[in-house]
Amino acid sequence: MVSVFKRKSIWICMLVATILIGLFAFAQVGARSTVKVRHLPLALVVNDNGKDAKNVVKKLRKESRKKNSEIKWVNVTHTSELTKGFASGKYYGAVVIHSGFTKAINQQTDYLKGKIITQKLDALAVKTPMAAETAPFQQQKVLANSLTQKTPQQAKVSLYISQGSNVTVANILTTALPKMTDRLNQKISNKYITVANKSGLTLSPQDWSKLQTPIHATLIKRNKVSTKEVSGMAPFLVTIFCWLGSLIASLLNWRDHSKNEKKRRDGRLSLTSVTSQLISGVAIVIAIAIAVSVYFFTKVCYAVPIHDPEQFLLLIGGISFVFYLLQSAVLDLLGLKGWPLLLIIWIGSMAVITFIPQMLSPFYHNYVYDITPIRFAYDLILNQMYITDASITGSSMLSLLYIGIASIIVMYASTLIKKRKADSLA
Repeated sequence: MVSVFKRKSIWICMLVATILIGLFAFAQVGARSTVKVRHLPLALVVNDNGKDAKNVVKKLRKESRKKNSEIKWVNVTHTSELTKGFASGKYYGAVVIHSGFTKAINQQTDYLKGKIITQKLDALAVKTPMAAETAPFQQQKVLANSLTQKTPQQAKVSLYISQGSNVTVANILTTALPKMTDRLNQKISNKYITVANKSGLTLSPQDWSKLQTPIHATLIKRNKVSTKEVSGMAPFLVTIFCWLGSLIASLLNWRDHSKNEKKRRDGRLSLTSVTSQLISGVAIVIAIAIAVSVYFFTKVCYAVPIHDPEQFLLLIGGISFVFYLLQSAVLDLLGLKGWPLLLIIWIGSMAVITFIPQMLSPFYHNYVYDITPIRFAYDLILNQMYITDASITGSSMLSLLYIGIASIIVMYASTLIKKRKADSLA
Protein backbone atom coordinates (compact mmCIF):
# COMPACT_ATOMS: atom_id res chain seq x y z
CA MET A 1 0.00 0.00 0.00
CA VAL A 2 2.83 2.38 0.81
CA SER A 3 4.20 1.86 -2.68
CA VAL A 4 1.36 3.96 -4.04
CA PHE A 5 3.20 7.06 -2.81
CA LYS A 6 6.08 6.20 -5.12
CA ARG A 7 3.92 7.05 -8.10
CA LYS A 8 4.60 10.46 -9.60
CA SER A 9 0.92 10.91 -10.43
CA ILE A 10 0.00 10.94 -6.72
CA TRP A 11 2.49 13.70 -5.94
CA ILE A 12 1.45 15.66 -9.03
CA CYS A 13 -2.20 15.46 -7.92
CA MET A 14 -1.26 16.70 -4.43
CA LEU A 15 0.78 19.53 -5.92
CA VAL A 16 -2.01 20.56 -8.27
CA ALA A 17 -4.56 20.45 -5.42
CA THR A 18 -2.30 22.59 -3.24
CA ILE A 19 -1.74 25.11 -6.02
CA LEU A 20 -5.48 25.35 -6.78
CA ILE A 21 -6.38 25.82 -3.10
CA GLY A 22 -3.66 28.45 -2.76
CA LEU A 23 -4.85 30.21 -5.89
CA PHE A 24 -8.45 30.20 -4.72
CA ALA A 25 -7.42 31.45 -1.25
CA PHE A 26 -5.29 34.19 -2.84
CA ALA A 27 -8.16 35.30 -5.06
CA GLN A 28 -11.09 34.93 -2.69
CA VAL A 29 -9.77 35.35 0.87
CA GLY A 30 -6.96 37.71 -0.07
CA ALA A 31 -9.17 40.09 -2.02
CA ARG A 32 -11.94 40.16 0.58
CA SER A 33 -9.58 40.54 3.54
CA THR A 34 -8.15 43.74 2.04
CA VAL A 35 -11.48 45.30 1.06
CA LYS A 36 -11.83 48.80 2.43
CA VAL A 37 -13.68 51.88 1.26
CA ARG A 38 -11.16 54.31 -0.20
CA HIS A 39 -12.13 57.67 -1.73
CA LEU A 40 -15.64 56.56 -2.63
CA PRO A 41 -17.00 59.14 -5.14
CA LEU A 42 -20.17 60.88 -3.93
CA ALA A 43 -21.91 63.83 -5.51
CA LEU A 44 -22.25 67.05 -3.53
CA VAL A 45 -25.05 69.40 -4.59
CA VAL A 46 -25.22 72.75 -2.77
CA ASN A 47 -28.37 74.79 -3.38
CA ASP A 48 -27.69 77.33 -0.64
CA ASN A 49 -25.05 80.05 -0.74
CA GLY A 50 -25.42 81.09 2.90
CA LYS A 51 -22.72 81.05 5.56
CA ASP A 52 -23.90 77.94 7.42
CA ALA A 53 -24.22 75.90 4.21
CA LYS A 54 -20.70 76.94 3.23
CA ASN A 55 -19.41 75.93 6.68
CA VAL A 56 -20.91 72.46 6.31
CA VAL A 57 -19.44 72.07 2.82
CA LYS A 58 -16.05 73.23 4.07
CA LYS A 59 -16.12 70.66 6.85
CA LEU A 60 -17.10 67.83 4.50
CA ARG A 61 -14.40 68.70 1.99
CA LYS A 62 -11.78 69.04 4.68
CA GLU A 63 -12.49 65.49 5.88
CA SER A 64 -12.34 64.16 2.32
CA ARG A 65 -8.83 65.57 1.80
CA LYS A 66 -7.35 63.21 4.36
CA LYS A 67 -5.04 60.52 2.99
CA ASN A 68 -7.25 57.59 4.04
CA SER A 69 -10.57 59.37 3.56
CA GLU A 70 -13.50 57.11 2.72
CA ILE A 71 -15.24 59.76 0.59
CA LYS A 72 -14.26 61.81 -2.43
CA TRP A 73 -16.72 64.60 -3.23
CA VAL A 74 -17.72 65.28 -6.82
CA ASN A 75 -19.20 68.74 -7.34
CA VAL A 76 -22.57 68.64 -9.11
CA THR A 77 -24.56 71.75 -10.00
CA HIS A 78 -28.13 70.45 -10.11
CA THR A 79 -30.02 67.54 -8.54
CA SER A 80 -31.37 66.71 -11.99
CA GLU A 81 -27.86 65.60 -13.01
CA LEU A 82 -27.76 62.77 -10.46
CA THR A 83 -29.61 60.23 -12.61
CA LYS A 84 -27.05 60.61 -15.39
CA GLY A 85 -24.17 60.45 -12.92
CA PHE A 86 -25.46 57.25 -11.34
CA ALA A 87 -25.96 55.70 -14.78
CA SER A 88 -22.39 56.49 -15.85
CA GLY A 89 -20.90 55.23 -12.58
CA LYS A 90 -19.41 58.66 -11.85
CA TYR A 91 -20.60 58.43 -8.25
CA TYR A 92 -22.57 56.01 -6.06
CA GLY A 93 -24.49 58.40 -3.86
CA ALA A 94 -25.09 62.07 -3.24
CA VAL A 95 -25.62 64.68 -0.54
CA VAL A 96 -27.91 67.56 -1.47
CA ILE A 97 -27.96 70.68 0.73
CA HIS A 98 -31.28 72.35 -0.02
CA SER A 99 -31.97 76.06 -0.37
CA GLY A 100 -33.02 77.65 2.91
CA PHE A 101 -30.40 75.67 4.87
CA THR A 102 -28.69 78.75 6.29
CA LYS A 103 -32.01 80.46 6.91
CA ALA A 104 -33.19 77.52 9.03
CA ILE A 105 -29.96 77.47 11.08
CA ASN A 106 -30.22 81.24 11.63
CA GLN A 107 -33.82 80.81 12.72
CA GLN A 108 -32.74 78.21 15.29
CA THR A 109 -30.00 80.54 16.55
CA ASP A 110 -32.47 83.42 16.79
CA TYR A 111 -34.94 81.22 18.66
CA LEU A 112 -32.28 80.35 21.22
CA LYS A 113 -31.27 84.00 21.47
CA GLY A 114 -34.91 84.99 22.03
CA LYS A 115 -35.25 82.42 24.85
CA ILE A 116 -32.11 83.80 26.51
CA ILE A 117 -33.40 87.39 26.30
CA THR A 118 -36.81 86.33 27.64
CA GLN A 119 -35.26 84.57 30.65
CA LYS A 120 -33.09 87.57 31.44
CA LEU A 121 -36.02 89.96 31.17
CA ASP A 122 -38.16 87.76 33.42
CA ALA A 123 -35.37 87.67 36.01
CA LEU A 124 -34.94 91.44 35.80
CA ALA A 125 -38.70 92.03 36.18
CA VAL A 126 -38.74 89.93 39.33
CA LYS A 127 -35.67 91.63 40.75
CA THR A 128 -36.56 95.20 39.67
CA PRO A 129 -40.29 95.50 38.84
CA MET A 130 -39.91 99.15 37.83
CA ALA A 131 -37.48 98.16 35.05
CA ALA A 132 -40.29 96.34 33.27
CA GLU A 133 -41.97 99.68 32.60
CA THR A 134 -39.01 101.23 30.82
CA ALA A 135 -38.80 101.62 27.03
CA PRO A 136 -35.56 99.57 26.63
CA PHE A 137 -37.15 96.71 28.56
CA GLN A 138 -40.23 96.78 26.34
CA GLN A 139 -38.10 96.94 23.19
CA GLN A 140 -36.13 93.88 24.29
CA LYS A 141 -39.35 92.08 25.10
CA VAL A 142 -40.76 92.81 21.63
CA LEU A 143 -37.50 91.56 20.11
CA ALA A 144 -37.58 88.36 22.18
CA ASN A 145 -41.20 87.69 21.23
CA SER A 146 -40.42 88.16 17.55
CA LEU A 147 -37.49 85.74 17.77
CA THR A 148 -39.48 83.03 19.55
CA GLN A 149 -42.80 83.55 17.82
CA LYS A 150 -42.07 81.10 15.03
CA THR A 151 -41.15 77.49 15.69
CA PRO A 152 -37.64 76.99 14.29
CA GLN A 153 -37.48 74.84 11.17
CA GLN A 154 -34.93 72.13 10.51
CA ALA A 155 -32.32 72.65 7.82
CA LYS A 156 -32.98 70.13 5.07
CA VAL A 157 -30.55 67.71 3.48
CA SER A 158 -31.25 64.82 1.10
CA LEU A 159 -29.08 61.70 1.02
CA TYR A 160 -29.20 59.79 -2.26
CA ILE A 161 -28.01 56.20 -2.64
CA SER A 162 -27.81 54.40 -5.98
CA GLN A 163 -28.61 50.92 -4.73
CA GLY A 164 -28.26 49.18 -8.09
CA SER A 165 -24.78 50.59 -8.76
CA ASN A 166 -23.34 48.31 -6.10
CA VAL A 167 -25.39 46.73 -3.33
CA THR A 168 -22.38 46.41 -1.00
CA VAL A 169 -21.60 50.11 -1.34
CA ALA A 170 -25.29 50.97 -0.97
CA ASN A 171 -25.44 49.07 2.34
CA ILE A 172 -22.38 50.95 3.56
CA LEU A 173 -23.80 54.32 2.55
CA THR A 174 -27.20 53.52 4.07
CA THR A 175 -25.43 53.51 7.43
CA ALA A 176 -22.60 55.97 6.79
CA LEU A 177 -24.53 58.94 5.35
CA PRO A 178 -27.08 59.17 8.20
CA LYS A 179 -24.17 58.91 10.65
CA MET A 180 -22.51 61.81 8.87
CA THR A 181 -25.59 64.01 9.36
CA ASP A 182 -25.81 62.82 12.97
CA ARG A 183 -22.28 64.14 13.54
CA LEU A 184 -23.22 67.48 11.99
CA ASN A 185 -26.34 67.61 14.17
CA GLN A 186 -24.28 66.82 17.24
CA LYS A 187 -21.76 69.55 16.47
CA ILE A 188 -24.41 72.24 15.96
CA SER A 189 -26.53 71.17 18.94
CA ASN A 190 -23.39 71.18 21.13
CA LYS A 191 -22.91 74.84 20.19
CA TYR A 192 -26.48 75.54 21.26
CA ILE A 193 -25.85 73.75 24.57
CA THR A 194 -22.67 75.74 25.15
CA VAL A 195 -24.47 79.05 24.51
CA ALA A 196 -27.38 78.04 26.75
CA ASN A 197 -25.09 76.96 29.60
CA LYS A 198 -23.04 80.17 29.46
CA SER A 199 -26.25 82.18 29.66
CA GLY A 200 -27.69 80.02 32.44
CA LEU A 201 -30.66 79.20 30.23
CA THR A 202 -32.90 76.34 31.20
CA LEU A 203 -34.97 75.04 28.30
CA SER A 204 -38.06 72.90 28.68
CA PRO A 205 -37.97 69.48 26.94
CA GLN A 206 -40.44 70.86 24.39
CA ASP A 207 -38.22 73.85 23.59
CA TRP A 208 -35.08 71.76 23.51
CA SER A 209 -36.62 69.26 21.07
CA LYS A 210 -36.85 72.11 18.56
CA LEU A 211 -33.07 72.59 18.69
CA GLN A 212 -31.80 69.08 19.34
CA THR A 213 -31.86 68.01 15.68
CA PRO A 214 -30.95 71.10 13.64
CA ILE A 215 -30.64 69.16 10.36
CA HIS A 216 -33.30 66.86 8.93
CA ALA A 217 -31.92 64.26 6.50
CA THR A 218 -34.11 62.39 4.01
CA LEU A 219 -32.73 59.10 2.67
CA ILE A 220 -33.64 58.48 -0.99
CA LYS A 221 -32.79 55.27 -2.84
CA ARG A 222 -32.34 55.32 -6.59
CA ASN A 223 -32.08 52.30 -8.90
CA LYS A 224 -33.73 50.15 -6.27
CA VAL A 225 -32.99 46.43 -6.08
CA SER A 226 -35.96 44.25 -5.17
CA THR A 227 -35.84 41.10 -3.08
CA LYS A 228 -36.62 39.11 -6.25
CA GLU A 229 -33.29 40.22 -7.69
CA VAL A 230 -31.31 37.92 -5.36
CA SER A 231 -30.31 40.77 -3.03
CA GLY A 232 -28.35 42.47 -5.79
CA MET A 233 -26.45 39.35 -6.83
CA ALA A 234 -28.43 38.73 -10.05
CA PRO A 235 -25.85 40.42 -12.39
CA PHE A 236 -23.06 38.39 -10.79
CA LEU A 237 -24.96 35.12 -11.22
CA VAL A 238 -25.90 35.93 -14.82
CA THR A 239 -22.23 36.67 -15.54
CA ILE A 240 -21.32 33.28 -14.05
CA PHE A 241 -23.90 31.57 -16.26
CA CYS A 242 -22.48 33.28 -19.35
CA TRP A 243 -18.91 32.30 -18.51
CA LEU A 244 -19.72 28.68 -17.62
CA GLY A 245 -21.99 28.23 -20.62
CA SER A 246 -19.41 29.62 -23.03
CA LEU A 247 -16.66 27.62 -21.32
CA ILE A 248 -18.50 24.36 -21.92
CA ALA A 249 -19.42 25.37 -25.48
CA SER A 250 -15.86 26.37 -26.39
CA LEU A 251 -14.35 23.23 -24.85
CA LEU A 252 -16.71 20.80 -26.57
CA ASN A 253 -16.49 22.63 -29.87
CA TRP A 254 -12.68 22.74 -29.71
CA ARG A 255 -12.60 19.02 -28.88
CA ASP A 256 -14.77 18.23 -31.88
CA HIS A 257 -12.63 20.28 -34.27
CA SER A 258 -9.39 18.91 -32.78
CA LYS A 259 -10.52 15.37 -33.49
CA ASN A 260 -11.30 16.27 -37.09
CA GLU A 261 -7.84 17.80 -37.48
CA LYS A 262 -6.07 14.89 -35.80
CA LYS A 263 -4.86 13.46 -39.12
CA ARG A 264 -2.67 16.50 -39.82
CA ARG A 265 0.96 15.73 -39.08
CA ASP A 266 1.77 19.11 -37.55
CA GLY A 267 -1.31 19.08 -35.33
CA ARG A 268 -2.54 22.50 -36.50
CA LEU A 269 -6.14 23.54 -36.96
CA SER A 270 -6.82 24.71 -40.48
CA LEU A 271 -8.24 28.08 -41.44
CA THR A 272 -11.42 26.28 -42.46
CA SER A 273 -11.66 24.61 -39.06
CA VAL A 274 -11.25 27.92 -37.21
CA THR A 275 -13.92 29.48 -39.39
CA SER A 276 -16.15 26.53 -38.56
CA GLN A 277 -15.48 27.18 -34.88
CA LEU A 278 -16.66 30.75 -35.28
CA ILE A 279 -19.81 29.85 -37.19
CA SER A 280 -20.80 27.03 -34.85
CA GLY A 281 -20.00 29.29 -31.89
CA VAL A 282 -22.50 31.86 -33.12
CA ALA A 283 -25.14 29.16 -33.49
CA ILE A 284 -24.41 27.46 -30.16
CA VAL A 285 -23.83 30.50 -27.99
CA ILE A 286 -26.16 33.18 -29.33
CA ALA A 287 -29.06 31.24 -30.78
CA ILE A 288 -29.62 28.47 -28.25
CA ALA A 289 -27.26 27.33 -25.54
CA ILE A 290 -26.64 30.39 -23.38
CA ALA A 291 -28.73 33.48 -24.11
CA VAL A 292 -32.07 31.69 -24.10
CA SER A 293 -31.06 29.38 -21.23
CA VAL A 294 -29.96 32.28 -19.02
CA TYR A 295 -33.18 34.16 -19.72
CA PHE A 296 -35.27 31.06 -19.04
CA PHE A 297 -33.70 30.26 -15.69
CA THR A 298 -33.55 33.85 -14.43
CA LYS A 299 -36.86 35.25 -15.67
CA VAL A 300 -39.14 32.24 -16.13
CA CYS A 301 -37.98 29.90 -13.36
CA TYR A 302 -37.00 32.38 -10.64
CA ALA A 303 -38.99 35.49 -11.63
CA VAL A 304 -35.99 37.83 -11.60
CA PRO A 305 -37.21 41.10 -13.19
CA ILE A 306 -35.91 41.65 -16.73
CA HIS A 307 -37.05 45.10 -17.84
CA ASP A 308 -36.16 44.75 -21.52
CA PRO A 309 -36.12 41.06 -22.55
CA GLU A 310 -35.03 41.73 -26.14
CA GLN A 311 -32.08 43.88 -25.11
CA PHE A 312 -31.22 41.39 -22.36
CA LEU A 313 -31.10 38.46 -24.81
CA LEU A 314 -28.95 40.38 -27.28
CA LEU A 315 -26.58 41.53 -24.54
CA ILE A 316 -26.21 38.06 -23.00
CA GLY A 317 -25.72 36.53 -26.43
CA GLY A 318 -23.03 39.04 -27.34
CA ILE A 319 -21.20 38.70 -24.02
CA SER A 320 -21.32 34.90 -24.18
CA PHE A 321 -19.96 34.93 -27.72
CA VAL A 322 -17.01 37.11 -26.66
CA PHE A 323 -16.33 34.70 -23.78
CA TYR A 324 -16.56 31.84 -26.27
CA LEU A 325 -14.05 33.53 -28.57
CA LEU A 326 -11.63 34.25 -25.72
CA GLN A 327 -11.70 30.69 -24.43
CA SER A 328 -11.51 29.19 -27.92
CA ALA A 329 -8.47 31.36 -28.65
CA VAL A 330 -6.71 30.03 -25.55
CA LEU A 331 -7.57 26.42 -26.44
CA ASP A 332 -6.57 26.84 -30.12
CA LEU A 333 -3.27 28.41 -29.12
CA LEU A 334 -2.29 26.30 -26.10
CA GLY A 335 -4.59 23.30 -26.19
CA LEU A 336 -5.50 21.76 -22.84
CA LYS A 337 -2.39 23.38 -21.39
CA GLY A 338 -4.34 26.64 -21.54
CA TRP A 339 -7.04 25.27 -19.27
CA PRO A 340 -5.30 26.50 -16.05
CA LEU A 341 -5.19 30.00 -17.53
CA LEU A 342 -8.96 29.95 -17.97
CA LEU A 343 -9.33 28.79 -14.36
CA ILE A 344 -7.08 31.60 -13.14
CA ILE A 345 -9.17 34.18 -15.02
CA TRP A 346 -12.37 32.69 -13.63
CA ILE A 347 -11.26 32.34 -10.00
CA GLY A 348 -9.58 35.74 -9.91
CA SER A 349 -12.55 37.48 -11.46
CA MET A 350 -15.08 36.02 -9.03
CA ALA A 351 -13.20 37.60 -6.13
CA VAL A 352 -13.21 41.18 -7.40
CA ILE A 353 -16.03 41.92 -9.85
CA THR A 354 -18.69 42.43 -7.16
CA PHE A 355 -16.60 45.20 -5.58
CA ILE A 356 -15.97 48.66 -6.96
CA PRO A 357 -12.33 49.65 -7.63
CA GLN A 358 -12.29 52.07 -4.68
CA MET A 359 -12.84 49.15 -2.27
CA LEU A 360 -9.95 47.00 -3.50
CA SER A 361 -6.33 47.18 -2.43
CA PRO A 362 -3.93 48.64 -5.04
CA PHE A 363 -2.67 45.15 -5.95
CA TYR A 364 -6.09 43.59 -6.58
CA HIS A 365 -7.25 46.77 -8.27
CA ASN A 366 -4.32 47.09 -10.69
CA TYR A 367 -3.40 43.45 -11.32
CA VAL A 368 -6.70 41.59 -11.03
CA TYR A 369 -9.69 43.90 -11.46
CA ASP A 370 -8.23 46.05 -14.24
CA ILE A 371 -7.14 43.13 -16.43
CA THR A 372 -9.99 40.63 -16.03
CA PRO A 373 -12.30 40.64 -19.06
CA ILE A 374 -15.22 39.39 -16.98
CA ARG A 375 -15.67 42.72 -15.21
CA PHE A 376 -16.67 44.45 -18.45
CA ALA A 377 -19.46 41.93 -18.93
CA TYR A 378 -20.55 42.30 -15.30
CA ASP A 379 -20.76 46.09 -15.66
CA LEU A 380 -22.93 45.81 -18.77
CA ILE A 381 -25.27 43.23 -17.21
CA LEU A 382 -25.58 45.28 -14.00
CA ASN A 383 -26.44 48.40 -15.99
CA GLN A 384 -29.04 46.55 -18.05
CA MET A 385 -30.73 44.99 -15.03
CA TYR A 386 -30.51 47.71 -12.37
CA ILE A 387 -29.57 51.18 -13.60
CA THR A 388 -32.05 53.68 -15.02
CA ASP A 389 -30.92 55.33 -18.28
CA ALA A 390 -27.61 53.44 -18.25
CA SER A 391 -25.95 52.94 -21.61
CA ILE A 392 -24.74 49.52 -22.73
CA THR A 393 -22.65 50.93 -25.56
CA GLY A 394 -19.94 52.62 -23.52
CA SER A 395 -16.33 51.76 -22.66
CA SER A 396 -17.18 48.29 -21.31
CA MET A 397 -18.84 47.30 -24.58
CA LEU A 398 -15.87 48.65 -26.54
CA SER A 399 -13.47 46.68 -24.35
CA LEU A 400 -15.40 43.46 -24.97
CA LEU A 401 -15.43 44.21 -28.69
CA TYR A 402 -11.65 44.60 -28.70
CA ILE A 403 -11.27 41.37 -26.72
CA GLY A 404 -13.47 39.54 -29.24
CA ILE A 405 -11.51 40.89 -32.23
CA ALA A 406 -8.18 40.04 -30.59
CA SER A 407 -9.44 36.54 -29.83
CA ILE A 408 -10.43 35.95 -33.47
CA ILE A 409 -6.97 37.11 -34.59
CA VAL A 410 -5.33 34.71 -32.13
CA MET A 411 -7.57 31.85 -33.31
CA TYR A 412 -6.49 32.33 -36.91
CA ALA A 413 -2.87 32.99 -35.92
CA SER A 414 -2.80 29.67 -34.07
CA THR A 415 -3.09 27.87 -37.41
CA LEU A 416 0.39 29.16 -38.29
CA ILE A 417 2.04 27.83 -35.14
CA LYS A 418 3.61 24.40 -35.48
CA LYS A 419 2.73 22.01 -32.68
CA ARG A 420 4.59 18.89 -31.64
CA LYS A 421 1.46 16.95 -31.02
CA ALA A 422 -2.20 17.71 -31.39
CA ASP A 423 -4.01 18.10 -28.10
CA SER A 424 -7.19 16.13 -27.71
CA LEU A 425 -9.63 15.03 -25.06
CA ALA A 426 -9.75 11.48 -26.29
